[in-house]
Amino acid sequence: MYKYDEQILIGARVPVSLKEKLSKYCAANGVKINYFVTQAIKEKLEEIKEDNHDIAIAEGRLKNPEFISQSDLSKHLSRRKIKS
Repeated sequence: MYKYDEQILIGARVPVSLKEKLSKYCAANGVKINYFVTQAIKEKLEEIKEDNHDIAIAEGRLKNPEFISQSDLSKHLSRRKIKS
């Protein structure tokens, strides 16, 4: 297992236009491409993790649904000052 601060080189093929946009952005904002790509990967993986968590919750709720009547829903929305 790698230590957190150890690094490894990964290769990826990206369109030339995307690489040019990335280079321009990083140069204009004083950001190193390596840092930008690392942060983008971290953010995307966290987003996927959160999405999977949300999906698991939704699936669990669908297995044991609790339904309320239309009048109860209307009362709830009215209390929250939401028009139904």
